[in-house]
Amino acid sequence: MEEGRSPSPAAYLPDDLIVEILAQLPAKSLCRFKCVSRSWRRIITDPANRCRFAQTLSGFFFFRPDGGNHAPPSWRFCALSPLGVDGGLSLVDTTLSFLPPSTCGEIDLLDSCNGLLLLRYPSVPESPAPPPFYVVCNPATRDWVALPQPSYAPGQSLVENEDQCYDFVELVEIYSSETGRWVLRESQWNDRPETIYFACQMTYLNGFLHLATFYNEVASVDTKGQSWKVTHLQKQKNQNRGHDLVGHSQGRLFYVDPSHSDDALGIYSLDHHSNDCALKQSINKIDIFGPRNSCGGWVYSVVAFHPDSDLIFFYDWSGKRLVSYDMMNCRVVHLICNFGDVNIHTFRPFLPYVPLYSGPVLASPNVK
Repeated sequence: MEEGRSPSPAAYLPDDLIVEILAQLPAKSLCRFKCVSRSWRRIITDPANRCRFAQTLSGFFFFRPDGGNHAPPSWRFCALSPLGVDGGLSLVDTTLSFLPPSTCGEIDLLDSCNGLLLLRYPSVPESPAPPPFYVVCNPATRDWVALPQPSYAPGQSLVENEDQCYDFVELVEIYSSETGRWVLRESQWNDRPETIYFACQMTYLNGFLHLATFYNEVASVDTKGQSWKVTHLQKQKNQNRGHDLVGHSQGRLFYVDPSHSDDALGIYSLDHHSNDCALKQSINKIDIFGPRNSCGGWVYSVVAFHPDSDLIFFYDWSGKRLVSYDMMNCRVVHLICNFGDVNIHTFRPFLPYVPLYSGPVLASPNVK
């Protein structure tokens, strides 16, 4: 400190009071407060305090090609910052080694939301073989729970679907951790001239699950299966199957249209309540992926929006690299990671992960 200069009033605050203040901040503001002083940075990154603070995107689970029944799990984890930096993910078990091993086949990692992962265990080699089952786990606390069986076996197809690129949504079965039961709901999206084609991209925001569809729409359903909505997008019919993305950032819902034009992709801002849809930004593909390939185009996937900043993530299949793009400053910010092979036979090769160090402990459902 310079001679004759008075210390900041914040220097006199006890650590317990600082923790209480910081615990009220969103993740984006909390990150900025690391720069206030070394002591504040120490408090924010202290593993003992992390359960009190808001967390932000830490990395992505991604999928490698299937290595067979006895191979290691097909998923890996790519961290946005080195493990252990500023508290990092050193306490998060991204290998999920705390889960019981599968005795038959590979465990499928299906989704990531609010710090929890959804997995599907295969059936065991018995006769008659019991159906596969779902498991929900928290890699940060190493808690896990097996869900009771739904009415229909996980992964079971009720009708023959000739188009394997899409799922036709007819029924939705919803599990409630409060009641420990599944509730079957008939889809209310089907009272319309066109069938809902689910393109396997989805996000959860403000009590609704939002799903990208093939016909220029975002279909939404609440957690109780009581409110169903479809938001129509004023754009050309998508010819880039599997590239659309519906996601959220800073409390707002967004949609990425890769066929906005031949050279650019469009980012739309969606108002779920009013069904308004507005083009927010157009991004030139050459700025992200470089010149066109030998086939005259680009091969890429839109991975995710950052939940607390203006970043959007892309995977360049040609360069096998994950990059972030700053929508505010219109530039590629960071090369996140160079990969080997990534499983191309999945519509969601990357699952964003935000650690959950607090919240209710997962417990076995009390089902009578």
